[in-house]
Amino acid sequence: MKTIKKWMHLLLLALLTVSCSQEKGVDLKVLQLNTWIHGEWVAGAPEGMVDLIDRTDPDVVLLCELDAGSETPLVQKLLDGLSKRGKTYYSDGKNAQTGVLSKYTLDRTSVLLPTSEKNRPMIKTSLSVNGQTVVIYSAHLDHLNYAPYLPRGYSGTTWKPMDRRVTNPDSILAANRLSLRDEAIRGFLLDAKAETAKGHLVILGGDFNEPAHTDWQADTKDLRDHGGAVVNWDVSLMLQQSGYMDAFRQRFPNPVTHPGFTWPAGNPAAKLESLFYTPTADERERIDFIYYYPQPGFTLGDIHIVGPAASVDHGKITPDDDTDDIVDPGVLWPSDHKGNLATFRIAPPSPVAINADRKLTFAFLTDIHLNCADNGDRHNGLRLALDRVKNTTTAEFILLGGDLVDISGMGQTLPRERADSLYTAFKQTMDKAGLPYYPAIGNHDRYFHPEAGGIVGDEVFRSHLGPSYYTFEQKGIRFFVLNAVQRSEAGELSVGNEELEWLQQELVHVPLATPLVVVLHVPLYSLYYPVVEGKFGPWDVVCNYKEVLRAFREHNLKLVLQGHQHVYEEIFSQQVQYITGGAVCAGWWSGSFHGTEEGFLLVNVSETNEFTWEYVDYGWSPKRNR
Repeated sequence: MKTIKKWMHLLLLALLTVSCSQEKGVDLKVLQLNTWIHGEWVAGAPEGMVDLIDRTDPDVVLLCELDAGSETPLVQKLLDGLSKRGKTYYSDGKNAQTGVLSKYTLDRTSVLLPTSEKNRPMIKTSLSVNGQTVVIYSAHLDHLNYAPYLPRGYSGTTWKPMDRRVTNPDSILAANRLSLRDEAIRGFLLDAKAETAKGHLVILGGDFNEPAHTDWQADTKDLRDHGGAVVNWDVSLMLQQSGYMDAFRQRFPNPVTHPGFTWPAGNPAAKLESLFYTPTADERERIDFIYYYPQPGFTLGDIHIVGPAASVDHGKITPDDDTDDIVDPGVLWPSDHKGNLATFRIAPPSPVAINADRKLTFAFLTDIHLNCADNGDRHNGLRLALDRVKNTTTAEFILLGGDLVDISGMGQTLPRERADSLYTAFKQTMDKAGLPYYPAIGNHDRYFHPEAGGIVGDEVFRSHLGPSYYTFEQKGIRFFVLNAVQRSEAGELSVGNEELEWLQQELVHVPLATPLVVVLHVPLYSLYYPVVEGKFGPWDVVCNYKEVLRAFREHNLKLVLQGHQHVYEEIFSQQVQYITGGAVCAGWWSGSFHGTEEGFLLVNVSETNEFTWEYVDYGWSPKRNR
């Protein structure tokens, strides 16, 4: 085994870092460590941590188990000890269970509570390095329901021996999901998505209390008491699928030759019986991590496991017999975990290349309600709206938000030929405008079939306008047009199960950074009915909106365009903009509706994928008022 015993090696690395030129980038060294219950389980642990930080000289330190169990919080002891040695670090100042120390001043520091476990927050903060914004998340995930013990014959909840080993991957994952770890990472991914979309650099580190799926595949199934199990552990798989890189496994891809054990650390300064839970099994794991999201100008330089060159195996401190490059800084080791020490190279931001070909403008027209009676001159009203789009804007295409015609309004019965003629007239009017258009189906676009005893769905819509849900791409923006007027078992308006499966399959092939726009008729979010009318009914929003949004959770959803309400409404929630686009027909071609005039939405997308919009009153007035 190769072990770096002399901390002078680290000092040399630090001197080389300082010599890097701005043109070649600046190195950011990150140390991650579990402090083992605020440093109270090893005599002299706070001083040992000061020695560790002093000798490894990180720019950022990610700490967990910082419970303020004494009058002077551990973070303050570390800051004071480092200050006496002439080193200035800044703290996030939250005095929480997790924390960040940094040589750089910290901005926008907050506490992220992604789960109901209030005593286990993530600390989120940001710093500026070489002109780039680096967003840091320090985490300590739920320690309960520790499922890696199951194949080893121990309970993951009581940590006691069981009658038999559990080696079925589905059973192991079912037990694992009783924890809050997967919920915590979903919350992180949702929050961090907004940062990566801005081009910010994101680093996540901490004790995850869960192995990596890369360490439990076929090549390790018969090692370390895995019991033949191949397990795709949730947290690491979710992070990988969202584009995040496991820094250690990125540098050392072979889990057999480089297991990178971080727990239990073979710490000679601790009581042996306090270091392990499975005296008859090999419980060695890598459960402490540093992850990062690769961006241009942001690369991993190197990473080491830091700590004693031994682990606990079958209740005994055992030298690590692998080829891991472990840094033993020669200090009193303060923890039952080893840490990670990663160095990232951060280049200065590159000038944004302005590419006019990436700019995009489109119009969103919804709730036209063209019908056989022409009260209010509604056919000419639609023509006027289309003329305004074509002649006074730079729109390249039109999105249609449903209720395009009115063949099922108020339960009316139309002969099929009348319904067909109405769709034909609508299509002819749209075609004459000369702009490509992409229609979504609305509840009034469904055919009310008298012989069938009710609305039969999208049959007539599809026969004239094509599929009722589909996807397309324009200049790097991916659009999803959904059918939100299917009937649930309870009779509510919804996105159907078959459509949801299609959506999930389509999203698998869409890069996570691709900006997405969703178009549908019935809103996913709206406050119109509760605020304006003081009620909320089963047809007011998509009843399974949670399932729809969950499909987009890890993607770069930017904008949702919706109709149905005939009012113009904006809601910004969890980094997604929801816009209810008013109505071309306003108050069903009789004037404005609750202050929203007849109009359409004009959306502009910049070359850097920034969305702006305006609501355009296109100048129609009811025929009877002319």
